[in-house]
Amino acid sequence: MATYRAHRLTGPRTFEAVTLDVPSPQDLEAGHAVVRLEAGVVCGSDIPRWDGSEWSGFPAAPGFPLHEAVGRVVHSRSDRLPVGSRIVGIPQQDRGVQEVFVASDEAAVTVRDDVPPAVAAIVQPLSTVVYAVERLGDVSGRSVLIIGFGALGHLTAWLLRLRGAEVTTVDPVPEPEAATWGSERHFAVAAAGLSAADLDRGPDIVVEIVGHGQDAVADAIRLVRPRGTVLVMGVPRPGAALPLEEAFRRNVALVSSVGPPWREYLTKARALVELHTDFLARLITHTVPFTAAPEAYELYARRVPGRLKVAVVA
Repeated sequence: MATYRAHRLTGPRTFEAVTLDVPSPQDLEAGHAVVRLEAGVVCGSDIPRWDGSEWSGFPAAPGFPLHEAVGRVVHSRSDRLPVGSRIVGIPQQDRGVQEVFVASDEAAVTVRDDVPPAVAAIVQPLSTVVYAVERLGDVSGRSVLIIGFGALGHLTAWLLRLRGAEVTTVDPVPEPEAATWGSERHFAVAAAGLSAADLDRGPDIVVEIVGHGQDAVADAIRLVRPRGTVLVMGVPRPGAALPLEEAFRRNVALVSSVGPPWREYLTKARALVELHTDFLARLITHTVPFTAAPEAYELYARRVPGRLKVAVVA
């Protein structure tokens, strides 16, 4: 039986290499495919599970945690994912740190062969951004402040600017290329250090993409104009609270966005990635070989200027 390599998280920040059997077609559920990995990309939401700060299920299943992946179908029980097709898919149970993963056709789309592997994987995070931005309605001419200018913040600024918004960003990490991604002003400070005076006026919309706490959402509610909108995209820490009274008194509309209808929004994001491949390639700033996959998490966890997405390439 054919085998493949995987990385298994055995404790906080600790992977071990394991060898597993490739699933056979008989092992697959209807609508699923076995995919040989070309590239996977680490997401900010993977880090609290990797370092144990918000997760304690060690040892994890092999391949966990990674959900942004692209590869070639080797076995399939889906007409939508035929053998030989190249797909961007969310690995089942977020088990993407392995040379072979299983994906459902409800959370995967085919992608052109000429899109580089790590760039193709951007389809997944971009799908969440497209969904979030659509939840805001028409943003043309509206002022938007983005709190948190990591990789997802870059994609959000870019898409909002494409749709005509006036974008300002804030993050403690400096970003000399902020304008390239659509930000008209970038404040290299924590959002807590900003005031309405710094922004000339309260923005119509504040997008929070920090997550794993509550301070950034509180800052968003404080900084948005009265009767404005706060869009929460950052994954909150369990038990996080909100300054609900302040939001209530200021008539702030709170919108949250996570987990879009995957097939629809992966398709929309694929169109953008295939149209803007060369530009979006700059989001992938670091790559490591599959054998060094644990290093990708260490790199991503250390936020420094110029470091955005870290890809694991098979």
